[in-house]
This record gives sequence, C-alpha cells and structure tokens, in this order.
Amino acid sequence: MPDGALEVRTGRRGPKCRNFYLDFSNFQPGSVYNDTMDVSRLHPSVAPCRPAAVPGTRARLESPEALPPHVEDALTVAQFVATGLIYKMEGVRTERRLDQERPLEGQPQVELERPFVMVPGWTTRPEAFHDLGSKLTEGGLNGGRIVFVRDGAFFNDPEAQVQADPESVPADARVFQVIPKDAHAPPDVVADELERSFEAIRQVTGAPRLDVEAYSMGGLSTRVYLDRGGQAVGRLMMLGTPNRGTRFAELARHVIQRDVRWAMSLGGLTVGDLPALDWMAPVQGDGSSNPRLSALNSRWGEQASRLEDFHAVAARGLLTPAEKGGPMFTEGDGLVPVDRVGPPGVEVTVLSGDKHHRLLNREAETYQELIRFFGWTPLSEPAAPPPAT
Repeated sequence: MPDGALEVRTGRRGPKCRNFYLDFSNFQPGSVYNDTMDVSRLHPSVAPCRPAAVPGTRARLESPEALPPHVEDALTVAQFVATGLIYKMEGVRTERRLDQERPLEGQPQVELERPFVMVPGWTTRPEAFHDLGSKLTEGGLNGGRIVFVRDGAFFNDPEAQVQADPESVPADARVFQVIPKDAHAPPDVVADELERSFEAIRQVTGAPRLDVEAYSMGGLSTRVYLDRGGQAVGRLMMLGTPNRGTRFAELARHVIQRDVRWAMSLGGLTVGDLPALDWMAPVQGDGSSNPRLSALNSRWGEQASRLEDFHAVAARGLLTPAEKGGPMFTEGDGLVPVDRVGPPGVEVTVLSGDKHHRLLNREAETYQELIRFFGWTPLSEPAAPPPAT
C-alpha cells in the first residue's frame, strides 16, 4: 500500500456517535477527488460526534453512484478497506469486553438429549466455538469434551491432526464441531463434507437427527446439504448467515478481480476465495446478481420441509457495508446486515447491543437463544451479573 494513499482515522466516540474518516490524499495524485471523507456521515443511524465536514476539505463523497469510473473504483476499494479496519478495531474492543466479562461463565449448564453440531463459516477459526463448546461440556457434561469431525473422520484436536477411532468417541458425546478440509471452500464443497460428517455422527451416537448451529456461511453450506435431500438435521439455527448475501463479499471480490494486491494482503484474500465470495454476493432485483444463492433461496420451502424447526439470528450495532446505491454503511454485525440474514419469508431474531460477527458464539445472549430454540434443559439458574465498578 503506497504511503498516504488511504488512511482510516477515528475521531472521538460518544454514547451514540463515532467518527471515522477516509483520507484519499494521494490515492490518485492530481485528482480533484482527493479528499477526506467522514465515513460516519454515511451511516443512516449513527450521528457523527461533530459536523461531518473536516476543515480544509470538501467531504462530499457520499456514494459511488454517478461518479467517474476510476472514482467509483477507488471508493469501492476504500469501502472494503474501511470495513476491514473498522471490523478489526471493533473486534479488538469486543474481545476485550468478552475477556473481561466472560459472559458464558455465568450461564446455566445444560443437558443435551440430542447431538449438537457446530458448523463454521468461511475462514472461521476453530477457536471461534471454544467458549461455547467448553461451556456445554464443563464438569463432564454431554460427553465431557468437544468431538471434532472432518469429512466423516473424528479427531481429538481442533487442528484435525490427531485422528480418533470412532470407538473412542464417548458414548454420551453430545457436542461436535465440524472442521472443514479447507476453511476457504464454498458452500457446495463444504456440503459434501457435511453429508459424510453428519452421517458419521449419527452412526457413532445412534441418533437419527442432529441439532445444528450453522454459523455465518455455514448456514449456506447446511442449506445446500438440505437442498440435496439431506435428512440428518432436525433443528437448525442459522447465526449471522448471509442468506441474502452481503456487500462485503462483493467488495472483497472486486478487490481480488482488480488484483489490488495491498488490499488483498490487508484482508488476507487470495484468488482461491472467489468461489465462496461468489456464493455470498448480494441477491438483488431479479437475482441475476447471484444466481446460485437466488436459486437456493427459491427452494427454501423444500429445504425447510426437511427440518423439524429452523431459526435465524442476526446481530446489529456495528458499521456494516450496505448495498451499492445508497448509504455506504448500515446496521449489522460488521459483515452481514440485519436485513440480509433471513431466508425468504423467515422472521429474524436480532440480538441486542453491539455484537461482533466473529465473536457471536461467545455472547451470553447467543447462548440463551440456543437454550430457548433447541429446548435444552438448564441444570442451574444463570449467575447474577457482577456489580458495576
């Protein structure tokens, strides 16, 4: 990234406001569009803490619509970079809060009657489910440990390096975590692995049906499995799933297709991510913007008919990239807007407060939603929150 080409600066933050600035100076030397843009001005529900105009600048670029192509291109890259940096900053803040509060420690232990399977999303790290899985298995409950499964084989570790014999899986094991062979793989590839993994879990537990929490793109992978006739899932909760796509995927795809190397490096992207990003691009208008996801959504009724029950959960409170043509940011979890989570005709439950996409499984409210939807039996009452200091 060239020095001074693009900078994101944060201003002061109040209870309901925060300023984010994009500095385009030297992005295209000599351009009349070099400017400092107040990103917070582009959010429909968060007021800036001070007037959006920055002294000495024009601060007028509110949308890439009706702009010269090179400016639209620059703004698309800028929106990607701003999204990534804001997402990272908010992730650090949220993680610090969760490390301090340890919200799941105060939640009740539960007893699971049916195997519970955690399905990850695109580039999800195995530790994303650590707190949830540890809570469900603490004190020896529900088998006493998380059982990891990759493409139908069981493992003792989240890196899937130490394979376990199916006979070594505890007879009372109830908590399973799927580890994809490739964390960057698209839903249609992951669905093949889910078919083998779900069947392996059914064989080792003797359970005809599984409860599944599908996180992020994992919801699309699970839906593709159902779309192909899969019958192993009983109840499905989709958490932060872009069932109608997300602008972030479109931004990331643009950066890769334009071969903007420094932005790709910043986002950890490679050409190999394109198939997954194609799946998660926004569905707009007649669906031609994302034919695969549009086709999957057109058959949602058939997928739902193979389930006992389903549930979609979203989060809000963070700047989240909005669809092209309007404000650049909207309400969501930093990656997926609230209005993009539900499959067609499905009412979405929205978690309260500021919730970060990457850390949704560490939140107490998510855990309570799991208890409610899956009908788990609490063995104790939630602990009272610590007194304010």
